[in-house]
Amino acid sequence: MRAHTPSPRPPRRRGAVRTTTAVLAGLAGLVLASGCAAGPAGGGTDRPDYFLDVKGMAAPAQEFTTVGGEKWAFRDVAEDRLTLLYFGYTSCPDVCPTTMADVGLALDGIGADAEKVDVVMVSTDPERDTDEQLRTWLDNFDPDFEGVRGPIDEVVAAAEDYGIPVEAPKRTGGDYLVTHGGRLAVLVPGGDAIGFFDEGTSAEQMSAVLPDLVRENL
Repeated sequence: MRAHTPSPRPPRRRGAVRTTTAVLAGLAGLVLASGCAAGPAGGGTDRPDYFLDVKGMAAPAQEFTTVGGEKWAFRDVAEDRLTLLYFGYTSCPDVCPTTMADVGLALDGIGADAEKVDVVMVSTDPERDTDEQLRTWLDNFDPDFEGVRGPIDEVVAAAEDYGIPVEAPKRTGGDYLVTHGGRLAVLVPGGDAIGFFDEGTSAEQMSAVLPDLVRENL
């Protein structure tokens, strides 16, 4: 039984573009100062260095819940679209909002192919990222972006299955430390990962690769 059956995707809401552009402008350059390490660059023979091709990393078995209260599973992503998957949190001061802003701009830059791409962020701070908080935060970038929450130990395990290191939040003295993924995963129908954009990949760089990924995998 499918955990979540995506509904037909409506046209992208152009009103989100102005918000995304403003957020990106305000965060320009912060990703370089975040101190979060990216994985090694890579790619296939026809790919740029910022995109890493992989051979079908199997989808994790975990099932979570969307901010709208629907069951959601990696294996049940849309059957007719690619899914860009990110593990992050809403109180992240730099990398997470920069990544979401870049993704929104990248989709705005690929025309009709954007209708064949979903975006999902799985919270790595599910205790503080309530459904309302996560939905409101994602709306700043694009109302079509989906937010997903689940028990943090299962979130960590799922991220590790995709080769993305994430740790459960920790309290150290007066600090509350939360991690996020360093890469943006590209999932095909069925949830297998077929590639990753490195942390810090720009909107223009994503736009250069996404149309080919759509044509090759759908």
